[in-house]
Amino acid sequence: MRKLVAIVRWLPLAALAALLGCRGTSPALIATTGFAQGTTYSVQWWSAAPLDESEVTGAVDAELARIDALLSNYRPDSTLELLNAARTTEPLEVPEELVQLLRIARTVHDASARCFDPTVRPLVRAWGFDGDEPHVPSDEDLAAAAAHVGLEKLVVVDDRHVRKLDPALEIDMASIGQGYTVARMAAVLEQQGVANYLAEIGGELAGRGAKPDGRPWRVGVENPEAPGDAAEALPLPPDRSTAVVTSGTYRHFFEAGGKTYGHIIDPRTARPVEHALVAVTVVGPDATLAAAWGTALLCVGPDEAMRTADRLGIAALLRVHVADHVDVRRTAQFEVDWPGVAD
Repeated sequence: MRKLVAIVRWLPLAALAALLGCRGTSPALIATTGFAQGTTYSVQWWSAAPLDESEVTGAVDAELARIDALLSNYRPDSTLELLNAARTTEPLEVPEELVQLLRIARTVHDASARCFDPTVRPLVRAWGFDGDEPHVPSDEDLAAAAAHVGLEKLVVVDDRHVRKLDPALEIDMASIGQGYTVARMAAVLEQQGVANYLAEIGGELAGRGAKPDGRPWRVGVENPEAPGDAAEALPLPPDRSTAVVTSGTYRHFFEAGGKTYGHIIDPRTARPVEHALVAVTVVGPDATLAAAWGTALLCVGPDEAMRTADRLGIAALLRVHVADHVDVRRTAQFEVDWPGVAD
């Protein structure tokens, strides 16, 4: 979970969610905000039954710290970075939780024609998107980085072991890690007995139930043409946990030589994507999958994204730059799940 990417890309959407979801009277709405995994997080919840606020907050904080130690790329002592640092082709023992995430990544990788690939880390580094100075790399540096990219070079041996076929292979979980984190935040809240909540980290959200006055939680989807403003507000269904995850190229980018380079890198070309699709919002029951598919659909481009989402039944909003405006396209499943939204 790259620190700079998380901060630059998601803060405004997090603010939108807080604005749209924090009203309430009685019983009291409890709101907690903080800093975790290189970005901000917020939790809003209430309960008709008495619950210990400090226990609920402490459980969420403990889970955030645990996942940070598991998946973060910016801390060298995380489980993921220790795996990246292991320059060997021998089987390596890792937590079952990480293996499960890698299996999810493999499924999305295969279904997106290899456009989704968590082994893209050497390319992220080559383009400077993991630091404060993104830049266009030399052809030699780009070729050297690309030589160590490819999920086919990582073998899942069993539930607790993986093996690198390339000892220099490195994994970047930024495209899936925060979705998984918000899913775990939601799970912890429910384990604590909270049935009404809106949890968010880095702008990726999951909510269930309703606000104290009975109105649904409403999640703002940011407008790429006016970052910081909501283009739509999705009312979340009260009877199940629902995730809303947006991926976009319009926030984390740089310009060089009169050209704009976004941070979404196509591992097949080793270069940032150049098509007209600027943002994808995926809505569904699984925040981990929503996060992975948000990045995957953004990578493949507008036409292939629509075909893939419709084939797999993914509810998504696609924002495509056309001439002097951004066109909103809805997948077939989004039309079914959210009739009347984004008309």
